Amino acid sequence: MMDKKYSPWAILILVTVVLAFVPSMGDRYLLFIAYFLVLNVAFAQSWNLVGGYTGLISLGHAAFFGIGAYAAAISIITFELPVIAGFIIGGLASTAFAFLISFPTFRFKGIYFAIGTLVLAEALRIWMINWEYIGGAQGMQFPIGIGFRLTGYFYIMLGLAVGSTALLMYILRSKLGVGLRAIRDNEDGAQNLGVDIFRTKLTALMISAFIAGLVGAVHAGRLGAIEPYSIFGAAWTIGVVNIVIIGGMGTIFGPIVGAIFVTLLTEAMADFSGIHLIIEGVILILVIRFMPYGLWGFVLKMLRRIPLFGGTRA
Repeated sequence: MMDKKYSPWAILILVTVVLAFVPSMGDRYLLFIAYFLVLNVAFAQSWNLVGGYTGLISLGHAAFFGIGAYAAAISIITFELPVIAGFIIGGLASTAFAFLISFPTFRFKGIYFAIGTLVLAEALRIWMINWEYIGGAQGMQFPIGIGFRLTGYFYIMLGLAVGSTALLMYILRSKLGVGLRAIRDNEDGAQNLGVDIFRTKLTALMISAFIAGLVGAVHAGRLGAIEPYSIFGAAWTIGVVNIVIIGGMGTIFGPIVGAIFVTLLTEAMADFSGIHLIIEGVILILVIRFMPYGLWGFVLKMLRRIPLFGGTRA
């Protein structure tokens, strides 16, 4: 039987070591896929914290991603700050935005919260399109030679993916994690037990936004140019929600499994425009109907039938 306490860390370390060797294979296409895989993992873990563990179904997560990208671009291009400093500022800017929107959005619950975050994200996208100071619809372009090569961005994003996963593992074993799950399961009951609802939700949203902002900032650096139509596009939110639900909401490794599935599916169907979205949608429906704990839950169910892995939970 695998040790319940240490097996999740062992899995994380194993996955990290395997991915760390990808650049040494010398295959740029494989490295490109691996980069998007770890990007999806980091972004999915940020959404999983609020959607999977707190019960806050955010449909405006692209706003945190986009703010991080633009804050980093402004810091690096306009104020000529070091690249890493720009990335950190991107994360902090998204955190500040999360703090500001918490006051109006936390007044709503369920579908109304989801709609509220979607409306705010779309309003922000339109505003950014019309803000000429940052290039408006044309966006911003990083100077040639600024930033890192693909290998460098891969390792940074891998660090974010591993760091966000480890952070969730730590949070779940803390008082904050207990409060988050109590709110998700029964908000009124959690309040009666003394959980500070607003502060707990705010903490989760700000941590989530910081991670999403960092991911957006690093991705902006890799792209070398950004514009609001794509960087604030709803596709980022739809994609991350699909990844988490398919992989397994409210689980540590569900987003990783979901990211692997969606990333590989997207690449496999690259020559068939839009087909991967149809397949992804069908898989999403099947998972919701037959696998309430996602693909990771299904994997665990199968593993528990093997004596060596009996009792594994993550």
